[in-house]
Amino acid sequence: MTERAPTGSSAASAPRIVHRACPTCEASCGLDVEIDPKARRVLRIEGDREDQRSQGYLCPKAYAMKEIYEDPERLKRPLRKRPDGSWEELDWDTALDYAAGRLKAIKEKHGANANGFYIGNPTGHNVGGQLYLPPLLNALGTQRSFSAGTMDQFPQNVALHTMLGEPWMFPIPDLERTEFFVCMGGNPLVSQGSLMSGPNIKKRLRAIVDRGGRVVTIDPRRTETAEIATDHVFIKPGSDAYFLLSVCQILFAEGLVRPGRLADFTDGIDRVRDLAARYSPERVADATGIAPETTRRLVRDFCAAKGAWYGRIGLCTQEFGTLASWLVYVVNVLTGRLDAEGGMLFPRPATGRSEPGRPVEPFVYGRYKTVARGIPEVSGQIPCGLMAEEMEEASAGEQRMRGFITVMGNPVLSAPNGERLAAAMDELEFMVSLDIYLNETTRHADLILPSTVQMEHENYDFLFETTSVRNFARWSPAVFQPEADQRDHWRILIELGARIAGAPWEVVDDLMIKGLLAMVVGPGTRCPNVTPEEAFEKLEDRHGPMRMIGALIRVGPYGDHFDEKSDGLNLRRLREAEHGLDLGPLDANRLPAALPIPRIQLAPDYVVADLDRLERALGERSRKNGLVLVGRRQIRNMNSWLHNLPALAKGPNRCTLILNPEDAKARGLESGKLVRVRSRVGEIEVECVVSDEMMPGVVSLPHGYGHTLSGTRLSVAKKKQPGACANYLTDELALDVPSGTHVANGIPVEVRAL
Repeated sequence: MTERAPTGSSAASAPRIVHRACPTCEASCGLDVEIDPKARRVLRIEGDREDQRSQGYLCPKAYAMKEIYEDPERLKRPLRKRPDGSWEELDWDTALDYAAGRLKAIKEKHGANANGFYIGNPTGHNVGGQLYLPPLLNALGTQRSFSAGTMDQFPQNVALHTMLGEPWMFPIPDLERTEFFVCMGGNPLVSQGSLMSGPNIKKRLRAIVDRGGRVVTIDPRRTETAEIATDHVFIKPGSDAYFLLSVCQILFAEGLVRPGRLADFTDGIDRVRDLAARYSPERVADATGIAPETTRRLVRDFCAAKGAWYGRIGLCTQEFGTLASWLVYVVNVLTGRLDAEGGMLFPRPATGRSEPGRPVEPFVYGRYKTVARGIPEVSGQIPCGLMAEEMEEASAGEQRMRGFITVMGNPVLSAPNGERLAAAMDELEFMVSLDIYLNETTRHADLILPSTVQMEHENYDFLFETTSVRNFARWSPAVFQPEADQRDHWRILIELGARIAGAPWEVVDDLMIKGLLAMVVGPGTRCPNVTPEEAFEKLEDRHGPMRMIGALIRVGPYGDHFDEKSDGLNLRRLREAEHGLDLGPLDANRLPAALPIPRIQLAPDYVVADLDRLERALGERSRKNGLVLVGRRQIRNMNSWLHNLPALAKGPNRCTLILNPEDAKARGLESGKLVRVRSRVGEIEVECVVSDEMMPGVVSLPHGYGHTLSGTRLSVAKKKQPGACANYLTDELALDVPSGTHVANGIPVEVRAL
């Protein structure tokens, strides 16, 4: 463990500091965690001033790690539901045998697709959870695959996969060197830069302004980020694709298309010109609410500076999310800002996942279609709001889902029409949840398998090294050793998968790492003179995710390539770097070498096909009246995770509906009063706040609340921040067609006083 301790006879019990990364959001800020090892208590948490990325910064969410560890309602041992609905504790072997036996029996009797699974957002913050899903999913063999992605970033995955050949190759704004930053559909001051991971993003954005640059936010709400920006532009929810097409039209019409070196390996520029030609800013102004001259001035100013154009969740979770996400990348290509200093750059992870020569993952869809409505999967994902109809006998009949696994997720609150999903879960023959809480979703399970929490296991920022504004590698030690009868997340996944497959988990684990080594060492690799067998013997851990991370970083761009005399990176050196490793600024000019395909496909057929639907909707959108709902992020929240933690749940009610004064006056509404909000699928009651931060016609409600249901063990959330569930208003029938992502922004609603 990397820690600082006093010397002497009392050293073992004296308070000491453990350095590790915060695991709660993408920023992964460095923390100094002072502990009392004898009492197994956290005394304080402060920012790590020696962390090169965060430099001592931390936000309120840093305390989540401590409070989750200390939460008396956190589960530590398997729970099985008795016939009367009460719960009993089981030992691990009994629980895992029970789960594997039930899932295997369903598969053998009704086929692999009779089981399904849902992967929640916390998995992205746990390296073991990410790396050890395959043993379980391969053992199940089901095509019924759901995740939080279809309520989040999935349109960007589809756009990148079809354009660049890699769904997770996110271009990241070069905040350190840009002069002009455009932010659409994001609020990085609160999120710390989602898919643009940057600790203390407020300081980074202010630095742009301080050096004479501009920060422009385009959003239906004047967000916390907009308050420190140089410019803010209101835009009608769901109209981003029209606006971005008008940006492209101006670029071509005014001779501002300058892709530079990108032109040498980009196909489709002329096709984009033809597609955008009809979308002048005048033609789309009624749909977007943006004056044509505002758009023209923004485009001209952006082209005159070193700039980066960024879009995030507000662009993804809307009716035309894939088109909007695609068009952000198109604008960066047309202006030569992709892969250029000050523009949008590609991180270079220590684990080597963006290096030349990696295999191409083909973009596929339609291999499975839902039973009730025939909705196709896209890249292995089915829209998560369709879980209910896949479970219901009335909708799916004999082909219904009968077994179900949730992995660190609470879709009853975070997926559309959660009331319907909750009822459908009770039709399942068997449900198992890998979770640390008895929450609104897991209360429906027959078995709950709780993992250790971040204080109790080591971690590596595996996902977020691919989204950071600066290259880095960070290992985090366990702060406390878990109790003997607890299990890490990865162990639960691999043991459950191995038992379904009928193999010892240790054998499955060795097969995984040997299969990886067979691809990354030997002739034609970075380690041509090393055999897989030799590499296996040189790995530093016997089992688990850090053994795999150790292999990846040794063959990665900064690695020692299994040469013991090299000063390159390996697992030992990673663990010795107690404040993390700063691997430098993002590099420009990584393309085309870093592309897994020969050329950028700027106008992929699969995405462009949705323009017909966009065109048909233009006239209707221009005539629409009434209110539409959008979400919003909050600094003390992370979806539905943190509401049971006293330090983060304290304070006034945060689940409020914000609306513009004009809309409030027209409906006789006042701040602090309860209102009823109704959509096609449901209604909720919530406190309203009147503020001109909202553009007229738009209301905003945060996501992840609704802790009012019986049968849970979330007493703090119920008492301090129960709120109302925004997704009870989300219509599971409304989808961004190319990605299957649900429309959570731009939902038509009625709002009236109680």
